[in-house]
Amino acid sequence: MKTFSSQGYRADIDGLRAIAILLVVLFHAGVSDLPGGYVGVDIFFVISGFLIGGILSRDITSGQFSFYQFYVRRIRRIAPALMVMLFSLLFIGYFLLSPLEYGQLAKYSFGVFLSVPNIILLKGTDYFSASADLNPLLMTWSLGIEEQFYVVLPFILLLAARLRASMFGLVALLSLLSLAGCIWLTPQNSSQAFYLLPTRAWELGAGVLLALWKPQPFGGRGASLLTLAGLALTAYCALTLNKSDAFPGYLALLPVLAACLLIAARGALSRLVLENALMRFIGKISYSWYLWHWPLLALARICSDGPVSVSQGLGVSALALAVAWLSWRYVEQPFRGPVRQPRKVIPTYCLMSAAAAAAMVGLWASGGLTWRVNEKVISSEAYKIAAQTNPCLLDAGPNLPSTDKRCQPDASRPGIALVGDSHAAAMRVAVARYAEAQQKPLYQLTKATCPLLTAGVTRAVYQQPAHAKQCAAFNEAVMKEILSDRISEVVITAFWASGIETLPGAGYRDMNHPDLDNLSALKQGMDAVIARLRQAGKKVVLIEDAPALSLDALRYSNNRNMPLRRELSQWLSNWKTLPTQNERTTLYSLPEDDLTRLLRGYEQRDVRVVSLRENLCNRSGCLVTWQGLPLYYDNNHLSPQGVEIALGSRW
Repeated sequence: MKTFSSQGYRADIDGLRAIAILLVVLFHAGVSDLPGGYVGVDIFFVISGFLIGGILSRDITSGQFSFYQFYVRRIRRIAPALMVMLFSLLFIGYFLLSPLEYGQLAKYSFGVFLSVPNIILLKGTDYFSASADLNPLLMTWSLGIEEQFYVVLPFILLLAARLRASMFGLVALLSLLSLAGCIWLTPQNSSQAFYLLPTRAWELGAGVLLALWKPQPFGGRGASLLTLAGLALTAYCALTLNKSDAFPGYLALLPVLAACLLIAARGALSRLVLENALMRFIGKISYSWYLWHWPLLALARICSDGPVSVSQGLGVSALALAVAWLSWRYVEQPFRGPVRQPRKVIPTYCLMSAAAAAAMVGLWASGGLTWRVNEKVISSEAYKIAAQTNPCLLDAGPNLPSTDKRCQPDASRPGIALVGDSHAAAMRVAVARYAEAQQKPLYQLTKATCPLLTAGVTRAVYQQPAHAKQCAAFNEAVMKEILSDRISEVVITAFWASGIETLPGAGYRDMNHPDLDNLSALKQGMDAVIARLRQAGKKVVLIEDAPALSLDALRYSNNRNMPLRRELSQWLSNWKTLPTQNERTTLYSLPEDDLTRLLRGYEQRDVRVVSLRENLCNRSGCLVTWQGLPLYYDNNHLSPQGVEIALGSRW
């Protein structure tokens, strides 16, 4: 097996970029035959580490390295196309996005301008964050990883050179530590493992190690065997991995190894598969295609009532390819040449980024420029904003019921307690009115994804093992409060159906008997709660859950109340009839009969059980909007207007 000795352009790496971007784009477009297409990003990481690590090591070894010149090159390579995409997206968003959506876009743009989008995205994955598919800047997380890595890498290689230590050894040690952290953290908190540099650095480090060990590829017959192995491993990842896998973790070793094999070899098979004109072309515009495909797909999903079809996704991705060519030709290419005044590049970039970030803060603080839309859009989004800012609904983490006076008021007479998860919190307005009518104070003790259960039963969440104990501790504190003399009546509700899970270890779980099925665990936990409350003489109201929709009612409403978006939605969603003020949908689901029977069975224990479905649904379907306003603020949380209609005169 021979080795190439010349430095210079490697067409095979452009071909590998083409494989990576095709996997990512097809996966994002919804091609179900490639459930593991997301590994294209891992391939990009290895390519980046190999190329930049090789440049840095050569410059440092030859004594030609300059921090200033290095970062000038990085800025000119990354920033122009990224900035054009960001400002274009903000312009498009002005006409297409609602105030809440536009404010979120400003928040994530702020993170991109400061090179920390991955951290902002991680912080934004709270209970009420928009669906990942609807975030136009979701794909920038990987750019944040890379930029943060290249802030650190020069110092690591320079340290090794100054100490006359092995660059390879130091990078290998740090990469192994990063890999170990990734494997350990993924089952504990997959979001942190996915988005943070310390648990992703090893993937770029693998590329750096390859550049230090074998900067030139193997050639000859043996190279084709390595290429074949790399292609086969890439195909295996794309065809067999899926969203439910614990990723990155140890599974990320597979695409990283595949990328290393493909970079390390350049033989006849590589020239045939990777170096043909089409693959080189796609590889050259892959950065711009990566930048543009996801924002356009996200905008299409936002403007559609339901999921975008695969054919629509591919069509949008093709449009993004055309935009990517324009970006590569007229934005990327002009900045590849020599710079006339290199001293001004970094100050200008920093000034632009700081100014743009400040503008994004102002845009976010303005509420997303509400003057762009009509009152119906503003009123509809007020429901969700109120839910997001509810101080009595605690998010994930080790917390206890809020002591805020709005949640636990100082009162001289016994009150009514509203307990459960976010679906209980959504009932606050109606329950507050109910309490006021009886001249009683209202206590709200709620935590996301944490229905009130005892007797060792809790709500477990897949890949968030800490949540089960945190929920159990929260519920212990709730039970202590509602059994006290401060409470005379307890209103219990939750997203009951969400705890009937198929994922391993998730849903309703008996911590002492983990093999117990979800429904049996729920019954055990609810039996104990009801028994203790009735024994203490408390009046108990148990509210069933509302029908869950297969569409986002708030987005559905906005698609009809914003003119340009209405036109796009009519095309994307293929409306059969023109919208009316009171619309129904047949795209809904009701809890399983066993769950409904379990909840209604508590009527025999002197518990008042209230159903929500009768006033929302009939043979024509379930209500989505009423008088042009949404009855849910997503696909399962009722809005205050939705609660009022669902409860009706029975409350």
